[in-house]
Amino acid sequence: MAVLWKRIISLYALQTVVALQGFNFPNIPRIFQPLQQSDVFQVEGTRQELESTLIKSISSTQYGKTASVEKQREVLVQVAALEAKYPAGNLKEILQSGAINGTWYLQFTAPSEIEGETAEEMELSSAWKIENPEENIPTERFEARGSVTAAGIDVDVSNKPAKQIFDLSENKVYNEVVLPNALVRVGGSFRLSENNDRRAVVKFEECKVDVGFLKLDLGFLFGIIRLVKGTTENGWLETTYLSDKLRIGRGNKGSLFVLTRDEGAVLP
Repeated sequence: MAVLWKRIISLYALQTVVALQGFNFPNIPRIFQPLQQSDVFQVEGTRQELESTLIKSISSTQYGKTASVEKQREVLVQVAALEAKYPAGNLKEILQSGAINGTWYLQFTAPSEIEGETAEEMELSSAWKIENPEENIPTERFEARGSVTAAGIDVDVSNKPAKQIFDLSENKVYNEVVLPNALVRVGGSFRLSENNDRRAVVKFEECKVDVGFLKLDLGFLFGIIRLVKGTTENGWLETTYLSDKLRIGRGNKGSLFVLTRDEGAVLP
């Protein structure tokens, strides 16, 4: 019986591992770069007011899962305003300052583009274009909301925000997701991208699954992935906005992430 449980949990964990890689860092050959600030993004307010408006907009959406098209567009415009007015510095400077270190809570996930929009509508709701992909890292379009995803597998995080933890002392980043019957932690070391100075490229090395009565170390799965893909660098994440309370990121699958320092900052 114990052997059967281990097999079932190992299969489920493998699916979750693949999905968590999408969170870190979602087939379109494009990588995000901010456009110049235009009249479209002249959203009024102080920096604090813009942050508060964004937090209010993403509240009560189950971390993005139930956000309507109109709500997604509203959030994209507000995100674009913060990115344009107060862009994050390059990642090397951010790491040196220590501002990104520690635990962040994933409060909203959504595609950076709304499917079916016209070119004019995209101009009104998005401040991003894509270029300079990383070699061997997939960039297929991210469609899921309120979840972390990769390779077509979704892990729903609409009930409790996932954690992303930067440990600068070890030069590592971890993702933690609390599922109904398990805690999954996936992580590894990261490096600065040579293609984009805001981008962290992650090499996954660790996967631990805790179901209470059984704890599994499935890090060997990344060895298998390396044999199949030729690399364990499976994702990247750009930090496009950063303050002491709020972080905005763009992932390799066209995904938008909004994270906060305070787990309770956003109403689910």
